Amino acid sequence: MEWIESTYSYLLTKILTLIDPVKKPIKKTECLVHVYINNKALNVLLNDGYIKEFNLFNSFITSLNKGVVWADQDFKSANHFYHPVKKRGLYGRKNAMELALEYHDKALKYWSMKKYKKSMFYFGATLHLIQDMTVPQHANIKLLDNHHQYEKYVSKSYDNIKEFKINSGAYILDSVEDYIRFNSRVALKIYRKFKHIKDDDERFYRTTRCSLPLATRTTAGALALFYKEIKEKD
Repeated sequence: MEWIESTYSYLLTKILTLIDPVKKPIKKTECLVHVYINNKALNVLLNDGYIKEFNLFNSFITSLNKGVVWADQDFKSANHFYHPVKKRGLYGRKNAMELALEYHDKALKYWSMKKYKKSMFYFGATLHLIQDMTVPQHANIKLLDNHHQYEKYVSKSYDNIKEFKINSGAYILDSVEDYIRFNSRVALKIYRKFKHIKDDDERFYRTTRCSLPLATRTTAGALALFYKEIKEKD
């Protein structure tokens, strides 16, 4: 089984190498969405009264955003899948849960070492995974199920449609693990609710109306959680 998984992982990497020139423009645009979510999440913290949290993360927003962009580079996105029932991602790859916990541990470690920018960089990468898990294809692990068409739709519409925008209501959970699990479960429910809609634009609109506010609220909540964790270490 180990040999099969390593062989599959090798072949997947080769395929990703071939399609990388095509995917790069899409990924570059998609990362703007992740940066947008981070920035909106700061507004949610401020509007929810998390003033100390807002001030801290606002001062490190550049490092957070560098991490959220880095998380998608060099084929790392092949590890950004997690099915909450099967508890795995793409065959032969790490899953989003494993990777998020790995990045989160690094963020806490570097904060303890007083390497604050590096800590925020890795927490930005953690946030990327929390955000990715609101996308149904990342939770049901169906790469060919209009995945890139959906990403392109979000990239074109995320800042233009008022129903996609929220200004308050952070979701406060107890751990990064809870955020990955919660978002992936909700993403599966979103998928099941709208999969019958034949018109792509209508299906994508309804999906994004649920998933983008979810990404913003859980990002804000995860920031509040990380603030609590690092203050306990100070």
